[in-house]
Amino acid sequence: MNTPKKVQNQLKRKTKDLQALESKRLEIDIQISAARGAISALEEVMRHFPKEDIDGDPSRSLRAGGSVARIYDLLKKNGKPMHITEILEAMGKNTDIKSQQATGSQLNSYVRQSRIFSRDLPNIFGLREWAASANDSPTDTEGVQAEWPLAGEG
Repeated sequence: MNTPKKVQNQLKRKTKDLQALESKRLEIDIQISAARGAISALEEVMRHFPKEDIDGDPSRSLRAGGSVARIYDLLKKNGKPMHITEILEAMGKNTDIKSQQATGSQLNSYVRQSRIFSRDLPNIFGLREWAASANDSPTDTEGVQAEWPLAGEG
């Protein structure tokens, strides 16, 4: 009866199997660690993007019912840039200088951050998404602003 020898051979095989599995586990642990590091780095990068760049809908980053969200909706509905007084009139607000400055200041903060709104001319605001769609169709000339004459011209 070679029973102890058979058990010893089984023990050696199982020990080799265990070593191979532990080696694979080490490789997998390294891959898992690398994947977790990459995910963490990508999440950190995502925190630096404005919400509207992530989900593609600028209005989602605005407080629902707030004045800035209503201005966004107004401009979207109008389809073209509007002067600050036109915006205030359309919203039923006072158009005095103080109201113009307050609303213009709100919109300018978005313009400075390159978020949602654009300022085409002083006190004329539009939506950044229009500029993106204008770049997609360069033959569209509707709404193009006239340029100042060059020096020496009429």
